[in-house]
Amino acid sequence: MSEWIKKLIGAHTCWNCNNYIDKKSIYKVTVDTLDGPLNLTMCQECAEGFDDMLKELEEVIAERNKPI
Repeated sequence: MSEWIKKLIGAHTCWNCNNYIDKKSIYKVTVDTLDGPLNLTMCQECAEGFDDMLKELEEVIAERNKPI
């Protein structure tokens, strides 16, 4: 396969499971990190799991910042 076809298909591949994603069901996630923004392309199933993980992480960080 040529390089431009790989790049075109790679633009519609899930970051987590590497499955092909239809244009209508692409979930784009941007996470601010110390190294700069991290842009991820995911399918619906992986995006839901990623969202749940980030919610749990935010809750743990919020609990850690509360004084005893």
